[in-house]
Amino acid sequence: MTTIAIFALTRNGVELAARLAATLPAIIWLPERFAALAPGGRCYTNLNAAVQIAWQQNRAIILIAATGIAVRLIAPLLQVKTDDPAVICLDEQGHVVVPLIGGHRAGANALARQIAALTGGQAAITTASDGQGLPALDLIGQAQGWRIATDSATTHVMACLVNGDPIGVWVDPDLPAVRALLGAELAPAAAIEWVADPEELTNPRFAAAIVVSHRHLDPLWPKLRDKGLRYLPPVLVIGIGCRRNVPVHELAAAVSTTLANADLTPECVAAIATADLKADEAGISDLARQLGVPLTIVTTAQLQTLAPTAFSPSAAGRFDIPGVAEPCATLVAQGPLLVPKQRFARCTVAVALQQATFGSDPTPTGQLTLVSIGPGDLAHLTEAARLALIKAEVITGYARYIDLIRPLLRPDQEVIATPAMGDEMGRARHAIELARSGRRVALISSGDIGIYAMAAPVFENLQASGWNGRHPKVEVIPGVSAFQALAARIGAPINHDLCLISLSDLLTPWPLIERRLRAAAQADFVVALYNPRSQGRNWQLVTALSILRDHRPATTPVVFGRQVSREDEQITITTLADADPQQADMLTLVLIGNSQSFHLTGHVVTPRGYTTQPVRPSDFLMSNKATDYPIVITKPAHMPAVVIGGGAVGERKVRGLLAAGIPVRLISPTATDQLMAWAQEGRLIWERRTYRSGDLTGARLVFAATNDRAVNALIAASAIAAGALCNVADAPDEGDFHVPAIYRSGGITITVSSAGTAPGRAVALRDAIADWLDSIGVHNHER
Repeated sequence: MTTIAIFALTRNGVELAARLAATLPAIIWLPERFAALAPGGRCYTNLNAAVQIAWQQNRAIILIAATGIAVRLIAPLLQVKTDDPAVICLDEQGHVVVPLIGGHRAGANALARQIAALTGGQAAITTASDGQGLPALDLIGQAQGWRIATDSATTHVMACLVNGDPIGVWVDPDLPAVRALLGAELAPAAAIEWVADPEELTNPRFAAAIVVSHRHLDPLWPKLRDKGLRYLPPVLVIGIGCRRNVPVHELAAAVSTTLANADLTPECVAAIATADLKADEAGISDLARQLGVPLTIVTTAQLQTLAPTAFSPSAAGRFDIPGVAEPCATLVAQGPLLVPKQRFARCTVAVALQQATFGSDPTPTGQLTLVSIGPGDLAHLTEAARLALIKAEVITGYARYIDLIRPLLRPDQEVIATPAMGDEMGRARHAIELARSGRRVALISSGDIGIYAMAAPVFENLQASGWNGRHPKVEVIPGVSAFQALAARIGAPINHDLCLISLSDLLTPWPLIERRLRAAAQADFVVALYNPRSQGRNWQLVTALSILRDHRPATTPVVFGRQVSREDEQITITTLADADPQQADMLTLVLIGNSQSFHLTGHVVTPRGYTTQPVRPSDFLMSNKATDYPIVITKPAHMPAVVIGGGAVGERKVRGLLAAGIPVRLISPTATDQLMAWAQEGRLIWERRTYRSGDLTGARLVFAATNDRAVNALIAASAIAAGALCNVADAPDEGDFHVPAIYRSGGITITVSSAGTAPGRAVALRDAIADWLDSIGVHNHER
């Protein structure tokens, strides 16, 4: 059955519905005339009738329509909030997403946020608890199977919570894990008072009461239900043993009697347990289905690990097991026996208490939330970050960042501001210690806390301390990073592959930073430079720009963004040739485009793809294939080369390219020792694999130097298609240019060329010259 139905009324609505259905598990309902826009959708002729059908079949209904239309459609269908589906209404552009009903229990609020994330719109959450960062009482414990007593005054208690009226809370002392979970959920509420004696809740000073117990609580609960909310957690495991073929009604009566005599509520039953000897008893299986709980079978091997003396005497001893009802109940519950074995005519029943069902233990634990606050403007703060700040007891972080969010903080929240940057590990340790003491801590950082910020120090500290994943609980809230904020200010500069590099060598050795800079420059990444310059580090940015100038056109856009989105924001757009390192400091981000980036009336744009087009030679060149006119490349850094083949021929090609200052990318599964040494030194990029389609993208010069004729021919054809010049080692006529055999000695360079017609003869002549020089004692030369 489809879980979500999306109703569209117009053409634009159908287009939006199709976008949503591509991500959500949904089916589209649409007018017949638009059927072609959403193949596989369901067409309707009567909207009211279609909504009625979806109401019965789906857990959620999305209406892309005016709220007035939506309200009139669903009004006649509303029954009770526990049964009605979630209903969400949004406009055709997805700008505003409104959960109409089922905000908490049916999940409409969460679904509205998900839709808003898909459309880029805003979820208009109107439930008061969400706005104040308070828990939704009807959702607490839902994931753990908690039920709410049907005679609870849930709406009244929720109103008291929102209004800040005094609420008394009592949890049965036998349920410490339940107490811990409820305590964590209710922590953001200021007017909560925990009581040790449940009779205190009848005091008129409490406007509302919350009770959690697996017992009937008569006559207390009848006094409280007009102002109370009662949770019924599944904490009881019933162990059953029986003779053959005992019918379900007999077993059900025995269980009902056992629970009633022990003052236990059937709604808190979590499971039925029995031994594998009774696994085929239809009555036990039917009882589990009747109660709506799982049937857990305990193996004989498990039972044989238990001491018979720990349980009541049992006839099951003849099967070499200590019993059925009691040991099965305690094994499945992993808790104490609450009701010893009760004997009935043809069955036995025991009840054990399950205490560690909820993914936590009774040990108090706090919450550490790592909150990204964005670049500075509170308009860029995400809704998740706002809620995290609202829920926190303690806010900690660098003082400059605390000042940015101070308008959002309450007087009752403790603020711990670090006066200076540095000592990230110490700041992380302090936040962890606060959370482990049971407090709700928000550690903040500007931009995204996972990018050059506090997330890593926190997790490094947790690893060093043997963190178990629970104490404390840790959540990371993402945010808008500085490079994203700067990019948005100036257009679309990061629309292709992007590389982020920090120039701070406090934690990363400079040789490694420089190696990464060269690799990013050669790979033609758009580059964002963090921490570009400080008073003590004033030369790194100079070096970084120099490296990039070796591989990019002088006209490449460069942007200096200082304090982006804050009051003293400064943005300077310039070129790689004119970029002045003096314009940067530690509050600046430097963004450098790739070889395709361009300026556009005060904006910077990086295309989504490369637009290199094949170049058709002129008729003159076609009729004059040979010329003695010398060509000198004055800017070799603008001529990136790809060499395919890592043998001796490939090494000779690379040697000449490096000597000419041309950036080289080598593609080969193997390489000579010299090529590997150059790769380790960062002088070239080596991709250790065979050639594949797309490897020539962005290259100006291509060298086909493999020992496979078919591969070289394929490379030559691909180079022509990409508009790159190609040299083919084993078939010069397939290429566009030829490389002479070169001899160097001291300050002398001799080239021997056959214009590509007989490269072997050129090499032989070059070698003869080298041998002659050897014979006369000149050994300092290179071929």
